[in-house]
Amino acid sequence: IKEGNLLWFHSPLLLTAQALFWSAHQRFFRSLCIASKVDKAISIAKEALIEGHCCVIGLQSTGEARSKGAALAAGYNDDNGGVFDEFVSAPNEDLKRIILMMFPLPPKPKGVIAPVFLAPVKGKDETDPSSDEDVTGSLMEDAGGRRRSKRDRNLRSKRRKLSSKKSVRIPWNEIPLDLDVAGRVENERLLNYRNAVEKVKKYLDAVDELELPANPLDRLLNELGGPEKVAELTGRKIRQVRCHDESRGRKVVSYERRKGVGRFDQINIEERNNFQSGRKLVAILSEAASTGISLQADRRVGNQRRRVHITLELPWSADKAIQQLGRTHRANQTSGPIYKFLISDVGGEKRFAAAVAKRLALLGALTQGDRRATGQSNALGLGEFDMDNKFGQKALRTMLNSIWNCSSLTLTDAPDSNVVEVLKLIDSHLTVVLEEGEEDWRHNLAPHVEDKKSEQTFYSMMETLLLGPCLELAEKRVEAIKEGKSVAKYFESLEDGTGTKQTIKPKIDEEMKAAKEAGLNFNVLCYIWLFDVGVTQQSASAGKHRTPMGVPKFLNRCLGMNLPRQKLMTEYFLRHLEKEVSLAKTAGEYDQGIKTCSGHSVVIDKPRSFCFRGLEAKNEHVFLYKVKADRGMDSEAALQLYKEAKELEEGNGDDLATTSTGGWFGGGQRQEISTGFFIDRRRNFFKEAPRMFLIISQGRASEKCIVVRPNEGKKIYAKKWINDVLIHGAAQLSLCTDIPQAVEKWNREFVLADRPSSERYQHYCYGRHEERFLFGGSIIPILNKILVSANSSGLCTPAEKNMTMPSIVRVEPSGMSEPSQVGTGTEDSSEEGEYISTWTKFRASTMPTVMCNQSDSAETPAVGQKVARKMLGTCIFRGVITEYKDCNADAVNQSGTYIAEFTDGSNIEMNAAEVVQAKQLFEAEVDKLVVEAKVPKADASSIDLISAIDSSAQSATRRPVLTEGEDDVTEEYERVFEEEYDGDVPSILVGLEFPNRTLDWYSEGARKYIQIPFWEFVLRKLAEKLLEEGAKSSRELLNLEKAEQH
Repeated sequence: IKEGNLLWFHSPLLLTAQALFWSAHQRFFRSLCIASKVDKAISIAKEALIEGHCCVIGLQSTGEARSKGAALAAGYNDDNGGVFDEFVSAPNEDLKRIILMMFPLPPKPKGVIAPVFLAPVKGKDETDPSSDEDVTGSLMEDAGGRRRSKRDRNLRSKRRKLSSKKSVRIPWNEIPLDLDVAGRVENERLLNYRNAVEKVKKYLDAVDELELPANPLDRLLNELGGPEKVAELTGRKIRQVRCHDESRGRKVVSYERRKGVGRFDQINIEERNNFQSGRKLVAILSEAASTGISLQADRRVGNQRRRVHITLELPWSADKAIQQLGRTHRANQTSGPIYKFLISDVGGEKRFAAAVAKRLALLGALTQGDRRATGQSNALGLGEFDMDNKFGQKALRTMLNSIWNCSSLTLTDAPDSNVVEVLKLIDSHLTVVLEEGEEDWRHNLAPHVEDKKSEQTFYSMMETLLLGPCLELAEKRVEAIKEGKSVAKYFESLEDGTGTKQTIKPKIDEEMKAAKEAGLNFNVLCYIWLFDVGVTQQSASAGKHRTPMGVPKFLNRCLGMNLPRQKLMTEYFLRHLEKEVSLAKTAGEYDQGIKTCSGHSVVIDKPRSFCFRGLEAKNEHVFLYKVKADRGMDSEAALQLYKEAKELEEGNGDDLATTSTGGWFGGGQRQEISTGFFIDRRRNFFKEAPRMFLIISQGRASEKCIVVRPNEGKKIYAKKWINDVLIHGAAQLSLCTDIPQAVEKWNREFVLADRPSSERYQHYCYGRHEERFLFGGSIIPILNKILVSANSSGLCTPAEKNMTMPSIVRVEPSGMSEPSQVGTGTEDSSEEGEYISTWTKFRASTMPTVMCNQSDSAETPAVGQKVARKMLGTCIFRGVITEYKDCNADAVNQSGTYIAEFTDGSNIEMNAAEVVQAKQLFEAEVDKLVVEAKVPKADASSIDLISAIDSSAQSATRRPVLTEGEDDVTEEYERVFEEEYDGDVPSILVGLEFPNRTLDWYSEGARKYIQIPFWEFVLRKLAEKLLEEGAKSSRELLNLEKAEQH
């Protein structure tokens, strides 16, 4: 394509052509990636049907436009149908459109019949033998899809009839090649036209020889049973159906219109009913049918099979992704769907997953105040693809700078096969340069004016590379070439048979080693690879009318590389991203979102209560919760994880045994990480039991693995770290194939780890019991003061880089969490969500939680009933049922959705069971107010009372922990504001947690610095500052309240 000389000029027209090329380039490789996953989708669908499920397959594009183009080329249209030998290939048609756009033909001479392959772009009427009109329009214009009006077509038809009587028409391929062009402009036009058409036809014929995969939608439809067994819910009018042709005696592909019982616009409704009734057990869903259609296992339909929702193609928009996923996960369903996302390990495909992952995270933060709400928390498995963010952009800039400077510091080693490939290219180029003359070879690196534009661009790139960051490498290679040690010559001797592998390989290895010492590293390889896909230092940098290259554009260009290069290039970028994230975490600049505290067992103790705001808000309290967590994992849970991972690997057909490292003679294999139990077999004097690891692979498409330890539970690590440190590093882990033995050793270490996390066992392992302290309650009004207290500088400004920021932690005691209904793609990480304002999300993440009251309610929920919801165990918001949705639902089963409006302004959807629990909570709080606080029942049951505090907090008598007079002598300033707490322990807790470390505090009594935990330091500094500002202590507030009562 570079021979077209279109991509390297800078005129506005050709810059537009370049933009058209790269957009078409992206569409082609996207369609190719989708088509390559169809076999896996068919396999998963058939397995699901065997297991008694039904399938919904989601994609976005139908390929109808490409099918129509192929039909027009074959002489068919929407009305008369037609027959093909094989399915139309969408990638094939996309590639042909790219060629036709990038190689526009010259104006067609009068009297020449245009080639048939123009039909997909210009329409069948313009290639008709009766036409001798000049085809002068640009193919790029017509490729945009514009259609001429009926009046224009009639005028053209009349002109053809008139001109046909006056001229002789000849096909383009019968134009004589020996025409005399001297002084004959018409002959020159004829000859140029034939040569241009032959060139384009040569490219088109080469595309047909590639045997590209068929249109995904048509393959899915036909290989899963055909239209009789598959419900197609799309917006296309025509489709391809494989059927038996009696006249030909074989199967053919029929090009026909979609048919239904009623009107065409009712076909999707008919197909939906066929699927929901169970007449068809497979449904294929496109973007056109992703809204307004319910495909869940509804209680009211005949098809009660569990849905397996296979996403073959991710949309560009997050809300469209949620819409399509929501077709199978809706209210009143008997079972939730199993989601399966098919994402290949092709490096460039991460670009499409990254776009959706970013938008899903933003959508969750905007709609529910939690980035996990639409992404990782629902186990969609797209969290690791979220690369298009500020850290991804910074990592890309750092990586590109290293590449343009050919830095010696790389985060990955260059594979030998790729090193030899680039070394051969450099030697070939320098050999040509040396053959051009005896003068300094450096001058010959410059491009020549008479060269083609593409050749000039290549010479300019090599000149910049070899005379810039790789000058030493170039000088060494010139010396080697003069001494007859050219790698390119060595390969020529292999090809012509004058050398053998046994004699040539050592010589090439020696030259490769010398080239690496002279500066040939992975950055040099990337420099050349990026040039091959149109990325140079100039194009990737910001310009007058150009923004710097972003992550999406970088991943788009990676699609144009071969698969090994794509994998290496994207892995290199991901390592830079991991480094940037690690540095941001160290500097305290990384927003980790909401962490989840989980483990073998989790218990929330009764909190300490502080009233820090004095008279300003004497009923608002800050709570300090102690959370006791056993972070370990017993052998039973570990074995269950192992079995599930193995079943998933077998179901997905993952073969993780070995993959080639691409040795330059085809040799070299490296071991992939496979799921299993691993044992640390190193000898150690302190070892009582060998260290045990359960490593769970996430598949070839993921760069991370789950590592489980008896004393630490589950954590996620990069595959490279696991290979370099655990398996092939100092740990020297070995796979244990004897599962009973692994379980026995796991139990031994689990028992040894039964101690606090501050204590060690076996000299280098820590116990599994840890204590964590979280701030909760009314902390938003004093949040800035808390942050000031946490930083020794005493300042809290956004510009401060070394601020100590707390984490937001969600705690669910043992037995509280519900199992997810999502089947695949789950990564149980303690760090979820990224890159949105932490404090905005913290306010939203303290959403009210329905109390789990197990008593029965005799009254059916109804509009107008009063309800209540408790938040964090202290504040109770009252509300009323204002609306009931889905009025056709079964009232006996109390299905449907209720809308409750609460006094804090929130409107919350609740099911019948939740309404019953909320009603019981409301009645219990009314009883407390009436019996304990002596509030009249009419006032106690009024929803105008915005918030009701637990009975202990509503009591007019507060109970300070310090006695009269102790306020003035204690050094524990926080105790001045502390009160006894008699409320409930929350069932779910979301709070702030400071780092687990100690700080120095000067003790007046001991007259020296002592070390105290960080959380205690924050409390003490906060209390000290409030006392300096004159805040009322808890004892002073009690005295004032007593005075008011008297």
